[in-house]
Amino acid sequence: MSKEQISRRGFLKGAGLSALAASGLGAGLLSGCAPRANDAGANANSDGLAETGQATSVGDAQAKGELTWLEPEPADPENIEEELTADVVIVGCGTAGTCAARAAAEEGASVIVVEKADHTAVCRSGQWAVIGGEINKRWERGVGQPNYVDPDEVVEAVMTECQYYPNRTLLSKWAHNNGEVFDWFIAAKPDLFISAKSADPLPAVESEEDCSLWVRHYPAPENFDLSKERVKEFQGSVSFNPSQQPVLAANWQRAEEAGAVCYTGHFAEKLIKEGNRVTGAFVRNAETGAYKKIMANNGVLLAGGDISNNPEMNAYYAPDLVLNGIQNMWSDMDVEGNFTNTGDCEKMGVWAGGKLQQKAAPMVHYMGAMSTIGAAPYLSLTLTGKRFTNEDISALQFQSAAERIPGKAFYTIFDAKWPEQLQAFQPRFASTNYVVDTPTPENLLINDVHPYVTRDAIEEACKEEGPFGIIKGETIDELLSKLEGLTDKAAAKASIERYNELARGGKDLDFGKPASRMFPIENGPFYAFQGGMNVNLVTLVGLIGDEDCHVFDESDEIIPGLYIAGNTQGERFSVNYIPTMSGMSHSLCMYYGYVAGKNMAQGI
Repeated sequence: MSKEQISRRGFLKGAGLSALAASGLGAGLLSGCAPRANDAGANANSDGLAETGQATSVGDAQAKGELTWLEPEPADPENIEEELTADVVIVGCGTAGTCAARAAAEEGASVIVVEKADHTAVCRSGQWAVIGGEINKRWERGVGQPNYVDPDEVVEAVMTECQYYPNRTLLSKWAHNNGEVFDWFIAAKPDLFISAKSADPLPAVESEEDCSLWVRHYPAPENFDLSKERVKEFQGSVSFNPSQQPVLAANWQRAEEAGAVCYTGHFAEKLIKEGNRVTGAFVRNAETGAYKKIMANNGVLLAGGDISNNPEMNAYYAPDLVLNGIQNMWSDMDVEGNFTNTGDCEKMGVWAGGKLQQKAAPMVHYMGAMSTIGAAPYLSLTLTGKRFTNEDISALQFQSAAERIPGKAFYTIFDAKWPEQLQAFQPRFASTNYVVDTPTPENLLINDVHPYVTRDAIEEACKEEGPFGIIKGETIDELLSKLEGLTDKAAAKASIERYNELARGGKDLDFGKPASRMFPIENGPFYAFQGGMNVNLVTLVGLIGDEDCHVFDESDEIIPGLYIAGNTQGERFSVNYIPTMSGMSHSLCMYYGYVAGKNMAQGI
């Protein structure tokens, strides 16, 4: 499996991490952040995980608006090896940069892309949120069809969950138009297999070019009614199997065929300005150490990713990640052996006069028992045996609840009736809702939480050691005796008895969980799995601009010639990256990469 296809479960399992690591239990602790060197390469530990930053005293600096992480802008380099000119210059060949390059080139613009990795089409994983478009008609999710997702409801949910900090106009434009752009995106790969239903077999993956588009949660579980859910997660997501990389590579091929050129192993380090206008960039060739001076007739697009592997920026904007011992999961490396997401574009944008959003949006979601039933909302108890939350909440909300408990670790407990109960839960980002006899769908290689679990999966997981194992006991007492780190077994047993009492009574008087999702834990054998702090996928702190991908200066005026897309684009999410619709970030990267490319080519 290539590095672009690494899943959360595979990444964590390879590192041997325990879900209780933050409490000191198990192997590979997710705790503590030692002082870092400035070199991003020093940010990776021996397990391949990256620490989120250094806990520094930045409160005073934040209050004064001082950017303690920002070094002085470098001087113009003197060792210029080549001077180039294009209509459109793009920094970053990820999802946003690739889509921008194709869109601009297809408009007839000359395009130069610079990428510090050793390859084009840099990406990972493959979940996408898609609203409307031709693609959704096949799943009755098109406009006017029974499963249509209302874009305005999605936007309102995101705004509410993010405390109304995001740019609503930015989100609304995406929500109403991304389906058509997704049609354009997948058209680059005409041989893409598209599943009719979630359970249908997928073609075998026999080469790096093979890929399928898998619809998630279709049909929805019987009796599921989104309108009755208190915390809504809209069913409009798809996944590329095994990842999006083959499709993104096909899009880069289309861009290249239209004339776009990419310089890999090249680092954009400074923007060129003439007056207030951005007119190009100085780009270091890692192989020679010399620079290319690349001028842009129409503009420069910053699409270089997020800040999570810049320890100073991460600690400044997302101190909770440091305080809670949450590490980063990232697989893409540049040609010098460092992570690719180190805030380069954010820095250049600030040097050019731009400003970053105030509130970061880390992407940390509780994933549950990833090998089996995911984040199924069964009873969860702290290591002191106390219940601590309504379990029927989103993966993000559960992560937040877990951050405030002693040891930041817990156990989730359920009984032998689990196959009958799973179907009662809301289909969510990290949920499992269908119990089947054989692995479903056939040839699914996304080694992550997905809707299907086999009837024997729990028993098989009971044989597995480490963070993805399930613990089994024929009685409640036997189960509790096996839970490592549980300090008060009597309290845990009392909590189970209280939960059973509430479940039978039909009302959760303690935490307000819907009665329809409370099941007494009374039928042996009994099971439990560990839970704790998850990893951070990205820290979103982007440059502020508008829905045409322009960048604003401190006075909210457009900086001519400067554009943003992807994780470098600010105000898509704030406070947290929320799972209102799985794969929104990928979809936004694609959509606004497309918008930026079109606008730059047309001089908008």
